Amino acid sequence: MKRKHVLEILDKLDGRYIAEAENPPKKAKKRPYWIGVVAAALAAVICIGSFFGSAPAAAKAVALPAEARITEHPIRGDYKDIESYTADYDAWKAESEPRKALKENAVGSLSPFFTEASAEFLVSENGENVLWSPINAYIGLSMLAEITDGDSRREILDLFGAEDIEALRSQVSAVWESVYEDDGNEICTPANSLWLKDGLDYRQDTMDNLAYHYYASVYQTDLGSDSADKAIGEWLDKNTGGMLKDRTGKTDLSPDTVLALYSTLFFQAKWRDEFDSKNNTEDVFHGVGGDTEVTYMNKKLCQMDYYWHENYSAVALSLKNGSTMWFILPDEGKTAADVLKDGAYGEMISSSDGEDGWQNKKYMKVNLSVPKFDVSSTVNLKDGLGRMGVNKVFDTESSDFTAITSDTPVWITAVNQSARVEIDEKGVKAAAYIEIPGAGAAMPPEEIIDFLLDRPFLFVISKGNLPLFTGVVNNISE
Repeated sequence: MKRKHVLEILDKLDGRYIAEAENPPKKAKKRPYWIGVVAAALAAVICIGSFFGSAPAAAKAVALPAEARITEHPIRGDYKDIESYTADYDAWKAESEPRKALKENAVGSLSPFFTEASAEFLVSENGENVLWSPINAYIGLSMLAEITDGDSRREILDLFGAEDIEALRSQVSAVWESVYEDDGNEICTPANSLWLKDGLDYRQDTMDNLAYHYYASVYQTDLGSDSADKAIGEWLDKNTGGMLKDRTGKTDLSPDTVLALYSTLFFQAKWRDEFDSKNNTEDVFHGVGGDTEVTYMNKKLCQMDYYWHENYSAVALSLKNGSTMWFILPDEGKTAADVLKDGAYGEMISSSDGEDGWQNKKYMKVNLSVPKFDVSSTVNLKDGLGRMGVNKVFDTESSDFTAITSDTPVWITAVNQSARVEIDEKGVKAAAYIEIPGAGAAMPPEEIIDFLLDRPFLFVISKGNLPLFTGVVNNISE
């Protein structure tokens, strides 16, 4: 049979706001309309999207996502008697503690990947804004490991420090369940799908593993046809809340496409302490591409932790329901590349409070000025993944996809990730995590610090110590 390749496509994120996105298999909850949205798309044999429910038109459902294995924390006020509450609390504790342990194991093994990959992907030679989502890449590439075998799989397992595919499955499930959130304070919904060409002979056990461990939908359709392109476009549009509207109608898979894998991460949250638009000011941002006048959101004399290192200073703003957005400003004479290469910011973000926490911080008064921004980028992960040891899946001669099919040879042509982050007075979307050794410069001498993000800076949005999005803002335009 003629050797066919896997067409990987990546749709840029676009659209102003997300009003609503499809829920995973769980009781639906009303989603508030907030300004500030983040989403990521990863493409290769991987793209990214989220879909739960019935099969779209022109596609046959091969497997649908398993029921979400998430027990909600019981609230005492919802119970009439202590016995019922105690029983449900015990069930929640028994279910959540093993997941927490698995998640922490995953974080430990993923730290080198987050650190090395951020230094690979976020340095821009032409001074453009660069964003990526470590968690999104982790989940999407883990699905790729599931449908490969042999050395192709081994390289991805080694990338994530997983002993075998069983260990990776359990860690991905734990991460998915830990990241997932959809309540009145926050939306964070990862999801996945795989599309197979009509007539392709596939292994049902692999499809079932994708549905159970990765909460993925699997469909079979006439890939490359107009009807299939339309179905995928509608699927992407529905499951990214309309952020891909300018691109979903342009889905155009080649008739040679054997399979296409999609995965999305959608995140939305309010600030715990919102900015007051009355305090906004217009001032200059000294970007790589030149000076531009932008809107700054300001807080005067905020009582908060101020962090520092020999290459940067940083502050962290809390989002409702526990997520955090970090702003990291390279010192004068230093660049974002210097911070990324050093990597100490990863340890700062992942460190917990207490005896073993980040030592270079001081609780003090901060005059904070944060520019409003809406930035996006597409990152080609292929070359960086190759330098990090993932090569077999891209090789037309040695790629091994026998875990999914022996019908035809398959290989990857590209791995691209697109992300968008927007913040304003109400809220934000983004997240990321990296672990790296830390050192310390001198403690700030003043009791009041001006923290003005008026030149290129980094941001990280994390949920706990899991990295959702991270990026470098080199330029801002109104």
